[in-house]
Amino acid sequence: MRLISTLAVLALAAALAAAPGSAAAQSEDESILRQDKTGGTDMPPPAPTEEEEIDEQVFYSGMGVGRADSGFSNLGEAINLNVVLGFRIPTVKWFGIEIDIGQTIIPGENKTADQSFVGGGGTACLIDPSPVDPDGFPNGCTPSGSGGSPETVSQDPDEFGMQALGLSAVLKSTGRFYVTGRYGYRYIATSIDELNKSRSGNGLGAGVGYRWGKGLSGVELSYQQLSDDVDSIGLVFFARMGRN
Repeated sequence: MRLISTLAVLALAAALAAAPGSAAAQSEDESILRQDKTGGTDMPPPAPTEEEEIDEQVFYSGMGVGRADSGFSNLGEAINLNVVLGFRIPTVKWFGIEIDIGQTIIPGENKTADQSFVGGGGTACLIDPSPVDPDGFPNGCTPSGSGGSPETVSQDPDEFGMQALGLSAVLKSTGRFYVTGRYGYRYIATSIDELNKSRSGNGLGAGVGYRWGKGLSGVELSYQQLSDDVDSIGLVFFARMGRN
């Protein structure tokens, strides 16, 4: 009787000792089965493509410099500080709206004072307060270095400076390297009277750019037609304003 009791106690102890191991083995087997069904949880995700690395950023801003040409041969090119605020349509990554502002920081030199007046026969024409022709020059005279066309010479004595404001629809291709085009409304005010006859109108532009890192941070080189007479070439650096 004592022998039967002892054997029963040993059998119960063996069963209790084996139970945790069996449960652990069963849990491990179930984990392996689950990994097989889901394709394995230890596999690293695939590397993102260049387009996927550019996230869903919506707002962006930029700052840079531009060189504006007045179209007049006696006026130097103005150096402008340009600021851009942009909004990209979330569901259409290649389309956006931009507001850009330009302000001259280094005006273009007015070279009229350094030019002598040369007549059609090659003789010098002195500048005097006597009445002149409607084109602004004495009879037969045009400023030297002007290309001989009074229409390409400004009569304004001021240096060339400007303020510009634009609101444009912008198309930008996706990817690291991209091309861009813009079209919209522009307003421009300059220090030259001849350029202020039409201060507002349509403007357009085109350019190329490169994005680095995530988001829309990058650099862009572009050409813009600011008015019928004034155009500009500028370099703008863009930075992210935040994630979606």
